[in-house]
Amino acid sequence: MRVRGTSSCRKPSSFVPAETSAASAIMDTMATDRTPSTPLFGRAAELEQLLVASGVLAGDPAAVLLGGDAGIGKTRLLRELAERARAAGHRVVAGHCLDLGDSAMPYQPFAEAFASIDDAERDELAARFPALAPLLPWPSAEQSAGVDRSELFASVVAGLDLLAAEQPLLLVIEDAHWADASTRHLIRYALSYLFTHPVHVVVSYRADDLHRRHPLRQAIAEWARLPAVRRVELSPLDDVAVADLVRARGASDLAGDGLSAVVRRAAGNAFFAEELLDAGLADSRAMLPETLADLLLIRLDRLDDEARQVVRAASCSGGRVSDRVLSQVVGLPGPVFDEAIRSAIDHKIMTQVDGDAYAFRHALLAEAVRDDLLPGERRRINHAYLDVLTADGSHGSAAEISMHAAAAGELTRAFVASVEAGESAVRLSGYDEAARHYEQALDLLGSAPEGTDVIGLLVAAADSWMTSGHLLRALALLNEHLEALPAATSAEDRARLMIPIGTMALIAERDAESARVSQEVLEVVGPERTVLRARAEALRTAVLADAWRDDEALELGEHAVAMAEDLGANDIVAEVTVTLARVLSRTGGSDLDKSRQRYDELIESSRKDGNVLGELRGLHNLAFVLLNAGDLDAAEAAFRAAMARAQATGRTWAPYGFDGKAFAGVICYIRGRWDEALALQDVGTGAPLLADAILTGEALMVAAGRGEVDALVEEPRLRGVWERDIALAVHSGAALIDLHGDSGNLDAARAVRRDVAEIIERVWDGHLFMAHVRLGALVVGQMATAAADLARSEHADLLEEAAGLEALAAEVAQANPTMGPEGHAWRLRLTAEAARLRWVTGIDAPSADELERAWRDAVAAFAAFGQPFEEARSATRLAALLLATGRDEEARSCLAAARETARSLGAKPLLAEIAALGGKARSEVELTPRELEVLQQVSAGRSNGEIGSRLFISTKTVSVHVSNILAKLGAAGRTEAAAIARRKGLLD
Repeated sequence: MRVRGTSSCRKPSSFVPAETSAASAIMDTMATDRTPSTPLFGRAAELEQLLVASGVLAGDPAAVLLGGDAGIGKTRLLRELAERARAAGHRVVAGHCLDLGDSAMPYQPFAEAFASIDDAERDELAARFPALAPLLPWPSAEQSAGVDRSELFASVVAGLDLLAAEQPLLLVIEDAHWADASTRHLIRYALSYLFTHPVHVVVSYRADDLHRRHPLRQAIAEWARLPAVRRVELSPLDDVAVADLVRARGASDLAGDGLSAVVRRAAGNAFFAEELLDAGLADSRAMLPETLADLLLIRLDRLDDEARQVVRAASCSGGRVSDRVLSQVVGLPGPVFDEAIRSAIDHKIMTQVDGDAYAFRHALLAEAVRDDLLPGERRRINHAYLDVLTADGSHGSAAEISMHAAAAGELTRAFVASVEAGESAVRLSGYDEAARHYEQALDLLGSAPEGTDVIGLLVAAADSWMTSGHLLRALALLNEHLEALPAATSAEDRARLMIPIGTMALIAERDAESARVSQEVLEVVGPERTVLRARAEALRTAVLADAWRDDEALELGEHAVAMAEDLGANDIVAEVTVTLARVLSRTGGSDLDKSRQRYDELIESSRKDGNVLGELRGLHNLAFVLLNAGDLDAAEAAFRAAMARAQATGRTWAPYGFDGKAFAGVICYIRGRWDEALALQDVGTGAPLLADAILTGEALMVAAGRGEVDALVEEPRLRGVWERDIALAVHSGAALIDLHGDSGNLDAARAVRRDVAEIIERVWDGHLFMAHVRLGALVVGQMATAAADLARSEHADLLEEAAGLEALAAEVAQANPTMGPEGHAWRLRLTAEAARLRWVTGIDAPSADELERAWRDAVAAFAAFGQPFEEARSATRLAALLLATGRDEEARSCLAAARETARSLGAKPLLAEIAALGGKARSEVELTPRELEVLQQVSAGRSNGEIGSRLFISTKTVSVHVSNILAKLGAAGRTEAAAIARRKGLLD
């Protein structure tokens, strides 16, 4: 090929309109030529499949037929493919088929592809292959009166082959469903051609446009049978990928329900998700934007009247609808109905499911059709459904009857059916579905039959929301209705509402609210010995136990148990007994074996009584007793048992059950089984947003340990929900401290600790919360590491903050006399890190013996607790001191063990810290005379400026010498350098 030339003004060819013939204009519209502005979500596997199938990775000529519904993400995937191909050294050219009806231009995508290459290359192609003239802009080729089609086809593929001789070529043809017959024939020829050079072809098309009579449908079937041609169909994105896409579009602050609504309605279609987001439709009941609805309704124009009638009726079904029900609702004669439904399926509007039922190909299409109905038409259709579903011998579900009754205006009937649907869903452990049915009933309270137990309905709805993992939504629902209760509401009904509010506030760790409500409800129910009084005392006992008011908790709890036993309320007995067992386990009233035995009995008793919540609560409390006692293996087993039981009973995301999953993952992290921890923290699909955030925050700890700085992209999303879960704030905060610190941003690391501490104290009134010790130890460790590179003027601020954190840790320890092995280890670590900071800065520096004792204590504590990563990190810092004080052999032993742990975990920052100590084991150090002079001044505590004045050199030169001295001595700071130099006899 000739050297590429520059562009010039050219007359368009007769087949290519002027506005699309100029290469610059084409490049503006080529999807494959735009650099992706957002990450590719949920398509990593498909991208790899596409790279392999098209031959881009292997280099052999190959082709792919890429199908998928409109908006599913074909174009975005092709952009990523183009980027990967370019990165692999390929030239990428693309062409599009246009929706111009009978005016479609033959060979348009090939003309567009050739128009995008350089002028000099087009000139050479024109000279070598004159038959290409109709596809090349003039004057690259003289236009002739006509070209033989076979010669044109041969010239096209030969031209592509020639372009690929110099550089591998990826040809992308988009939207082949709009291709005219001539273009389809040329595509077929190109797919069957045996290229001699690396030509890779990808042809995309809309699968949902290929009705039975569509000409591309048969063509695709034929093309897929050609050698070296693969067919790839894109399925909808999973919910996690859609949620990530929405967040990437700047909706990270979208409320949980709003994000869920967008994800649910989009049903895996990226374009629909973006349209809903752009229209601000976070409400699942909001009407579709007009532009999107119009785009969806275009499909109906292809149907005849009977098919449109069937589709309109199906849009009111609420999902899938059986052939029997739909045919009776429509009322068309059998053969006419069969032909109508076949036409709707053929035009990709509906699809057949489960053998004898139908559903819309996409839920938003059903919405668009339903919203387009006239009000009277919609009512009549829903009445028809109601008649069919409630006829004698019919098996219509309560959920279906409720939906159609509400839409038909029969509101009392809808209320009753909604309650029945909720109860049915609970029996099937479908708590999320139950909550929605109960809330629909609450919306219809004005039409409820006389005598309806409204409080019972509210509690059932809230319990379903809580069990499905939406605890705060449940709490908000109850509080909203409590505030709206009429003044004449009985004390009993008010208490029935307050007790679950207090319980949920306690579970949500809203201590102030649970304390207030638990006290008030005792006054509301009065002293009479009733089940309600026993339940209120059970709540108050749990609140007192949570506040460490153990004597009061034991006294009231024993009273509540006695009352509940007298009244035969076994579930209350089990609840209070679990609370009392927790109090006894930490007050010395029971040793660990007795506590375990007591919990085992309670768990077994609850299991026999069918009290799943009591069983999960018992497992949860047992697990934490074991965890606080340092028995990690037994604690993990209890957490996993709770997780398994919750999953088996439909309570995967409910309190206690979800905690089992979350904390089993935390223990795996602590024990150094990081891949196993990540497996447990894999959210998958269907997780509530808070649960998603909690597990993501835990996975961040592994990312921090492995130095995966890219994980910082999760910080804004996680910070946004810190106030909703204290464990999330602590775990993700700890990870963020290390991620920021290890990447050199000490200010950000310090800010994370301050922000988490502020939230702990403000939201949970947790001034003396144990997490302060761990977070303090981590951030002081980052300070000590960074101090050597900071100006001396900055040291005082660091030392002041570290001293404050040591004082806070002492307060925490005093307030928690039964601090477990983990808390003990972190307190010792904080002491060692603070001493290291003073050693590095040389301000109030401890003796080497004092610092060594602090680090040996920290290493031993983490070893006893069973946390290999923190043991190795502590041992590495002990080794640094041993090297500085001349005990190289022992230091090497410490480093070897730490290195083995770090390697097994993939802990890159720790490996780097260990590697940096490698130079410290040298017994001989060679310093230049000038470096010795500078070192003498450094040991006297003089600044770089003072040293420069004394030695008549610039401050910058002094800084260079100091850096060299630190590197040669393997010292972290000036004070340590002086100590090493004295030990090695380098100073007088």
